[in-house]
Amino acid sequence: MLKWQPAKTKSAKRVNKQLQIDDELDLEITDLNSKGEGVGKYQQQVVFVSGAWLGEQVRVRVFDLKKSYVQAELLAATRACESRREAPCSYHGVGENTCGGCPWMFVGYDAQIYAKQKRVDEMCSRAGFDGARKILSSVQELGYRNRAQLKASADAVGFVAARSDQIVDIKQCAVLSDHNNSMLKRIRKQDLGIGRRRKTWVTIDIADEVAFEGISFNQRLPFRQGNTGQNEVMLSWLENILTRLGSKQAVELFAGSGNLTHALLASGISDITAVEVAPEALEVLQRKWPHVKTGAIDLFDKTKVADLVNLSLDADLLLLDPPRDGFALLGDFVSELPALEFIIYISCDVASFERDVAPLRDEFELVELQPLDMYPQTPHVELMSLWVRKA
Repeated sequence: MLKWQPAKTKSAKRVNKQLQIDDELDLEITDLNSKGEGVGKYQQQVVFVSGAWLGEQVRVRVFDLKKSYVQAELLAATRACESRREAPCSYHGVGENTCGGCPWMFVGYDAQIYAKQKRVDEMCSRAGFDGARKILSSVQELGYRNRAQLKASADAVGFVAARSDQIVDIKQCAVLSDHNNSMLKRIRKQDLGIGRRRKTWVTIDIADEVAFEGISFNQRLPFRQGNTGQNEVMLSWLENILTRLGSKQAVELFAGSGNLTHALLASGISDITAVEVAPEALEVLQRKWPHVKTGAIDLFDKTKVADLVNLSLDADLLLLDPPRDGFALLGDFVSELPALEFIIYISCDVASFERDVAPLRDEFELVELQPLDMYPQTPHVELMSLWVRKA
């Protein structure tokens, strides 16, 4: 007796195409990554696209293939979002001959704020936090940068191009303050003495507080928040929190030259220990407030945790404002401080914040999480948080 058998045809299962360099794809942008790039999917492959925005349909060209994702350049927004605009800067773009400093300048500021709030809210949902407050937007979306580092070669003075090590020659920058644009113009008129055989550039740091005569090559200025108006908003938030706490003794990590130390003093805390790796920054801090105790400690060195604990044993308040890498030793450090009641963690990176605070949750409660937009036209978002030891 004959048995029925299926016809011998090709498998109905579709085999995904292996992408190649220069392949052109049509994508829908469903998310933004931590660098602010648009995120889409082609079959099962994640594709990152600079210059693309949430909800857009785009045509892209593949230029780099990684193990877990693909990099592509935007060819056209075939269905653009309503917030897309002509960038208010002629140097803006995502190509090799355009400045890569303001990757979100192609969309309106309201859309930028929405995307930053969305990212913070998603982190809260993922981490199990109750939620964040409404982000504090910047009064100025342009002309706010109180400092910048210029790059200079024999042919150009400006900023590094996107996806390149070439310097884009810039006559005026849309996000620099009036003072710093004036410095840029004066620098461009100088003979910088850079020979054409030089293979690398020199750096020139400019800042609102530095006169033209004080500018020097290859010498980084001490850290300062780059948006004066938003820094004042941050300090106001901090002073309000400190007044409510009534703390008596504080340790401040990543103190720099004292940006946040001033708020500690203004709140009435007289017993303060400021810790920072750069001795020159601590010298500036002590010239302003000689009675503040200081410690020059590399806060990324695991072997220094014991030294840090010894400086902090009696503190009831910890204030920290680390760089983008965060402070991965936070949990180990806090576990050695039984007198600690309050933690104020100010972070400039959502991912490192989420990682760092995870060990705190058994002993401390997140009481307030306030996002702040320090740098408009970029995906950067600041997080200001208050943690209180559980009863």
